[in-house]
Amino acid sequence: MLKQNTIPAGGSLLDGLIKEGLENRLNVMPSALDLGGYARAFEDKDLVSTCLCLFENDLNVSRTAGKLYMHRNTLIYRIAKLKKLTGLDVCKFSDAVTFIILYRCYNGEAGVR
Repeated sequence: MLKQNTIPAGGSLLDGLIKEGLENRLNVMPSALDLGGYARAFEDKDLVSTCLCLFENDLNVSRTAGKLYMHRNTLIYRIAKLKKLTGLDVCKFSDAVTFIILYRCYNGEAGVR
């Protein structure tokens, strides 16, 4: 019989996946998870808040720029800076998911750090 995992009330699916899936696997080898190349991006609060706002706005650059009260080109510059630091193009869904999972792991939200 399969064990059913439940996600706590108020939690998102991503939160549940991180806590249930990654926590169990990454606690075994936290030193093997090298996020050194991503550390500069994760420590840049402006860059992170820009990315999180982009994700909240469904990767829509124009809407995100409006929400952040910044010029669209400034937002594009920040996205390019992140790509230079990490190699991730957060305007692509798969890279956005990768970014948010690694960011949460880096901040210890999955019990990694």
